[in-house]
Amino acid sequence: MFAKSRFALLIGVVLALLISMPIFAQWSGTWVSSFQVMNLGDQKANVSVVYYKEDGAVAGNATYDYQVEPKSSVNIYQPNVPNLPGGFKGSAVISADQPIAAIGSEQVTYADNRIGNSQYSGVGAAELGKKFYLPNINKRFGGSQWSSRITIQNATTSNAAGTVTYYNANGTLANTQSVNLQPRGSVTLVQLDNASLPNGWLGSAVVDMDQDVAVVADVMSADGRVETYNGFSSGATSMFLPTLLINFGANAWNTSFQVLNISDASATVTMKYYTPGSATPAKTVTETIAKFNSINRYQPNVDADLVTGGSWIGSVVIESTQPIVAVGSQSSAAPGKQLASIYNGAARGALEGYLPTILKNFGGSNFITSFQVMNVGSAAASVRVEYYTTGQTSPIKTVLYDGVQNPKIERFNSVNRYQGNDAELPASWQGSVKVTSDQPIVLLGSQNGLARTGDAAGQYNGILP
Repeated sequence: MFAKSRFALLIGVVLALLISMPIFAQWSGTWVSSFQVMNLGDQKANVSVVYYKEDGAVAGNATYDYQVEPKSSVNIYQPNVPNLPGGFKGSAVISADQPIAAIGSEQVTYADNRIGNSQYSGVGAAELGKKFYLPNINKRFGGSQWSSRITIQNATTSNAAGTVTYYNANGTLANTQSVNLQPRGSVTLVQLDNASLPNGWLGSAVVDMDQDVAVVADVMSADGRVETYNGFSSGATSMFLPTLLINFGANAWNTSFQVLNISDASATVTMKYYTPGSATPAKTVTETIAKFNSINRYQPNVDADLVTGGSWIGSVVIESTQPIVAVGSQSSAAPGKQLASIYNGAARGALEGYLPTILKNFGGSNFITSFQVMNVGSAAASVRVEYYTTGQTSPIKTVLYDGVQNPKIERFNSVNRYQGNDAELPASWQGSVKVTSDQPIVLLGSQNGLARTGDAAGQYNGILP
């Protein structure tokens, strides 16, 4: 086992990794997971992974060790992990002697060989908490019959007890469940199994525990689309969503976003939409959201006035008089496509950020990623984008948004980089990206497996220090 410093343990990443299936038909299929670990430091990182069963017992070997070069990453695919038992369902704790970031991926394969795919960001030690907010929880909601499940991981070595409280969209109480977790244990609550929630239900949930935990939520449609997002350990009065779409691209992507008021008072919420190239809002909308109420805005229905030339891509800044949380989700409207993904709104930016998983025509599924860089500062941003090949310490490519190579990124604007159009990256490329800026930025990664049938799309929030 590699020796760990106290500092490294504090920045270890916690992931909830679902590898087996619940008994409900909507969640049926063969589930596997993987995660990508990126070394953010300047020295080679000694990385250790410990897997825990739901009851908190260690699964497989006591510790799995890896070495990762600076700014590089390693992919750990659970079916290939030695001695990890088949049918394992549980969680993992990742630690290192250098700062790290991690992205979790889930994939389900159905009987007809279609897949469902999703991604989410690992939870760092500083992001753990006793209370988490989940703005998009449902049970057979809408024509696609969306249903959710919540996974809670005990991040401590003590027993953890608490509740999950469900709220209707109008803020009224819907149901409460008790949760008890062994040290390092985890539990998955499937809303289809909750008889107190009616079919067609859409609302939110609050996880309230007496020990620090990590929380993720999966959302699945009846036709097999899968989305995953992280629980919010706190709210903010500003939220940034880097990507909004209306009929965009060959897959005819459309987005919606959901805003939850987590305070005990009504919130006045102002939403400002930005089209790339302009620091002036293309549209401003103001709504009042009562305490613990949520609103959902589906762009093709409520923001069609933004469309020029048949499609629209942009970003939104949400400002509120009370703390809020928000998630953005996207799905394809193209005939025959079953693609969907979701991501967390960001409450802050940073002068640097990391995307641990970037792909170009990778693997048999032909995965390709794109990513968005949003400037959330007070002026146009000069941005540097560095691509790192797995196992290499120097960037294979650098792109500048400096007013010379490319225009600077206007305030509250996003730029989109699609690796499928990047001729400088080799075929079947796998790597990671570091982004630095003179203004605060937020990052969002997206991927799609072009050679797979079903929902091969996923999104994750870029990692900010």
